[in-house]
Amino acid sequence: MEDAVGQLAGSPGTAAILAGGSDLLVRMKGGFIEPDLIVDIKAIDGLSEIRETAEGFSIGAAVSCAAMGESAALNREWPGVVEAAKLIGSKQVQGRCTI
Repeated sequence: MEDAVGQLAGSPGTAAILAGGSDLLVRMKGGFIEPDLIVDIKAIDGLSEIRETAEGFSIGAAVSCAAMGESAALNREWPGVVEAAKLIGSKQVQGRCTI
C-alpha cells in the first residue's frame, strides 16, 4: 500500500488507479484522460477482501462485483448492495468491475 501511495504522490504527471479497469479503460479510450502513470491495486494486501466488522462490512477497493455477489454474508446482511452490484454490466464485466 505504501508503495502505491508513494508512486501516486510522486508521479510528476497525471496518475490513475487501476482496480477493475472498466471505467479507467473507457475514459482512456474516449480520450478523456491520458495518465502518465497507472498504479494497479489488485495485488495489494486487503484490497481484494470482504471483511465483516462490528459496524458492518469493509469491502476492499479491488473487490469485484462478482465477488460481492458470491459473499454469503453480504447477501444475508446487505442484499441491496449485492443487488446493485449485480445490475452492473454482464457477468464478464461483473467479474472485473469494482465499486
